[in-house]
Order: sequence, then C-alpha cells, then structure tokens
Amino acid sequence: MQNTVHNNNFLFSLLLFVLFAMSLSIVSINAGINIRIGQLSILIMFAFVLLSDLKNSDINETLLIFFIFFAILLTFVSKNSSYSKIDEIKFVIKYALIFPATFYIAQWSVRNFTIEVFFKVLEIALALYIFMGFFLSVYPIPFLYNDRGEISGFQGTFLEAGWFALVVGSFTLTSILGRLDFNLKFSKIHYLLYFFSIISLVLSKNKTIWIGVFLIITFITLFKSIISNKENIKDSVKKLKGINSFYFIFAFIVFSIIFFGVNSVLSEPIVSVAMLEEKLNDERGKAYLVAVNLLSNSDWLGGYGFGFIQQYFSVYTDEIIGLNEDSGMLFNSYLDAWISVGIFGVLFHFLLLYFAFSRTHLLTMILPLYWFIAANTNPAIGDEFYYLFLGISYGFIIKYKKEVTI
Repeated sequence: MQNTVHNNNFLFSLLLFVLFAMSLSIVSINAGINIRIGQLSILIMFAFVLLSDLKNSDINETLLIFFIFFAILLTFVSKNSSYSKIDEIKFVIKYALIFPATFYIAQWSVRNFTIEVFFKVLEIALALYIFMGFFLSVYPIPFLYNDRGEISGFQGTFLEAGWFALVVGSFTLTSILGRLDFNLKFSKIHYLLYFFSIISLVLSKNKTIWIGVFLIITFITLFKSIISNKENIKDSVKKLKGINSFYFIFAFIVFSIIFFGVNSVLSEPIVSVAMLEEKLNDERGKAYLVAVNLLSNSDWLGGYGFGFIQQYFSVYTDEIIGLNEDSGMLFNSYLDAWISVGIFGVLFHFLLLYFAFSRTHLLTMILPLYWFIAANTNPAIGDEFYYLFLGISYGFIIKYKKEVTI
C-alpha cells in the first residue's frame, strides 16, 4: 500500500460527504458560474488527493495526461465547429476538470483505503440515498427535492427517479460484488440494506436498471460457460468457474418471476405495451432517428460541438418526449459524443471503459458493463457518477494488478 491514510477519520468523512453531496442535484452555489455542491466537493477532495500524492510521490501521471490530452482535443473539435451551441463552456469545464477529478479521487480512494473501510463508506452512502428517497417521498423539502410536477417520482435528492435508480443500483451492485470478490462478511445489516435497495428500485419505476440486471446475469452466465473448460484461471474468475451454473439460471428465473409479478400488480406498470410503443415512436426511438440523420448529414463525422444538442432541440419543431430547450444531451451517450465531438469523443469513452474493465474480479467486469448499458439508454456520460464508478473499477485493477490468461 502506497500511503498510510487507511483509517483516517477525516478522509473517511470527506469521501462520505463527497458521495452524498454528489446526489444533491439541485443544491448549488454561484461562484461566478453556477456550480453544484457535489461538483465543488469533488474539486476540494481532488485538490487534497493531489497534494497527498505529491507528498508521497505517487501521482498517476499517465491518468492525468490521458484526461488532459482528450480534454484539449475534444475542446478543439468543439471550438472548431461553426454551429450554434448553448453552454459549450459547461461541457469544456466538465471534461477538463470535473470528470478527471471524479475519476481520479475514485481510483485514489480505492488504492488508499483498506477494503473494509472503502466498502463501509459506499454502504453508508447507499443507506443515505435510500433513506432520503423514502423521507423526501413523504416530506419533499423544496431545496433538496427536484419537483417536476406530474413526472416527479421516487428519486430522493437526485435529479429524477431514473438517476436515483441507476446510482442506487450501482452502489448495491458494487457492495455485493466487492464483498464476494474480497471475501468480506455479509451481515444482517447488509441484507437489510439490499432489501430496501430493491424496494427503492421498484418504487423508482425505472426501466434501465432492470434491463441492466437481465443483461448482466446473461453476461455472467455466458462468460462462465466460456471459461468452464479452461484450466489457467485465477482469482475471482476462478471463483466464478467454481459456482454452479444452476444458481445463475435460478436467479434469472426468480428475478423474472418477481419482476413480472410486481409489474402486473402495479396500477402503473414499469413496462407495458403502451409504454414500449411510446418509447419507440415518441421518445428514444424517434430521438435515435434524429441522431442518425445528424450524423448522416455530417458524412458520419459528427463534431457539431458541445452544446449543439441543446441548441438544436430548442428550435426543433417535431416533439420528442424528454428532448427540448432544456436538454443538454441525447438518451444514447455514445451517439451524443459522436455528434458533439466526433469519433474522438467515442474513442475517449471507449478507452475509459477499456481501462476500467478487467477479468481479475467480478466487480471489474460488471461495473463497466453496467455503466455501458446505462450510457446506451441514458445521458450517463454527462454525470459524475459515471466517472466515479469507472474510476472505482480502475482503482481495483491498479490495486490488485494480476495477469489472467483465458
């Protein structure tokens, strides 16, 4: 271990504050520009960890150079576009500062805290998210709860129910996979926490989270079948090989029965034929066609610039549900990056996923997959949580770097 900060109460509290502050989507301050308190807390902790790494000669120069290089490159592509844009500087600041800072403190925290302490912070943060979800559903405090009228939901302090579900699902997944990977004890408190997490996900009525779970279970089952006859398998991948496939099939069947059972008794089902038709004809399906048309008009180069999407839909005459003058990004993050900053934007995000993926642990396989799925159906790459969890996965790869041959 590089540093000796494992059980420092200040660092523990600081990381916990950052994780909670990141969920306070509408709490912001005006410091020349409007900045969310979560983003400010990230920058404060980033300054601290950089000083710590300088003191210990432990700065990850390669990581910083990677982010600086792409921040300059993507800014150049955006600035080179002659199209009208709204809030271009907001995206430039995020790519140059907020996103790198989030990724860096995530991997730093994994490397510098003990495993037990790190997961304790994550699980306390998860408990806070769930508590605020239930509390604000009863007492929606105006400066914490983003009231969007009829489309408001079970969302806690998050911007909307979809983001609440994605983040709570990711924290829950990280806790479970991490404890399996590192043989950490599951107590009754953990099972209670996971129970309320599942209840919260159902109450959020989010669809992406269930799609993600189905695809993840399918991925694990297929991956297990591929490695089943391999001999040279190490670590938690070897652990996966030793698990009876019946458990995955059983989990898939039980999950399907519970989901469709709950879905059928809800007055407003999570999934319905009418909802799917609306998604295809008036929401995501329609937005996809617009995105393809924009790319086609640019000879598939994209590069319209950061903020072009918001400008485009502020004057777009054909209604698409969820896209208007307030929309900064498309539903599909990678199409959005392609349209905004061309193939370099897609390359940046795919490289980030590549760095965060490893077969050494269940967690480092599943977390990048989870957020890849989320980013294909949500503007996930525009939020700090995307970089937080990819940074966590990358941190575990660095902390326990091992060769795995399959």
